[in-house]
Amino acid sequence: MILPDTQARCDFVDIPPGTYSLAVIYDENMDVKLGTNGIEIPTEGYDFLNGASALMGAPSFEAARFRYDGRNLDLTISLNY
Repeated sequence: MILPDTQARCDFVDIPPGTYSLAVIYDENMDVKLGTNGIEIPTEGYDFLNGASALMGAPSFEAARFRYDGRNLDLTISLNY
């Protein structure tokens, strides 16, 4: 499912410089977990930074990492369904 022109924004404040990893889950039914079907394939939107692969579970920290220097940073992630 692709919803054109649908965006969300998250602003984080007071984050110290460092190396971080980022995952995004769109919890459509608000049950505080990633919904899956009978064979554990996600049924809700998700993605990891750098397009890190999520075969058989979440990717490693290294695969989805980015360096943050303390200045404003814009990252874009497109959810997989």
